[in-house]
Amino acid sequence: MPAPDPTVQQVGALLDRRTHLSDHLAQEKNRLQNCSPSIAKYIRKMIRFVQKELDAIEKDIRILVRTDQSLKEQDQTLQSVTGVGEVSSWTVIAQLGEINHLSRNKIVALAGLAPFNRDSGKFSGKRTIQGGRAKVRSCLYMAALSAASHNPVIKAYADRLKARGKPHKWVMVAAMRKLLIHLQSLLRKQQFSLAS
Repeated sequence: MPAPDPTVQQVGALLDRRTHLSDHLAQEKNRLQNCSPSIAKYIRKMIRFVQKELDAIEKDIRILVRTDQSLKEQDQTLQSVTGVGEVSSWTVIAQLGEINHLSRNKIVALAGLAPFNRDSGKFSGKRTIQGGRAKVRSCLYMAALSAASHNPVIKAYADRLKARGKPHKWVMVAAMRKLLIHLQSLLRKQQFSLAS
């Protein structure tokens, strides 16, 4: 594997901080719903502060991505897929750098989307996903949720699974896997076009 790119590491660190602040913002908004009127103004002040910090971090990530030609092209390629927004694209770039180097089965397992069996002797257990990179998995879930409604390919795939009586979570994991494989193929095509 090539050494991690310093710019990609910066994007990853900023994304981690963005996650911390997003969690804090959600907590403050929840507090505001149940607080006494005497402290509401302080909570609103904190919400404005955290939102301002979030905006600044996102601006810094955009600058980093746009000033690096390779990252800019990867970001544009990923966001060209319906359902994949800025945060999902940045997360794949920063947290799944191996996407161009591993086989599709390995990249799916690395993201924690490969179903592992739980068989022993004659016992055949339920296949479940486990392990992998939780940050990638959670952002792919949101992307797949959007794609299952607006992306014609993912929507048709999800609708077929639902028609077969598959549970919602099972359908979403399958959609996440299909979306990730599609993103990998797009990035590989982009890589070949850059090489030629």
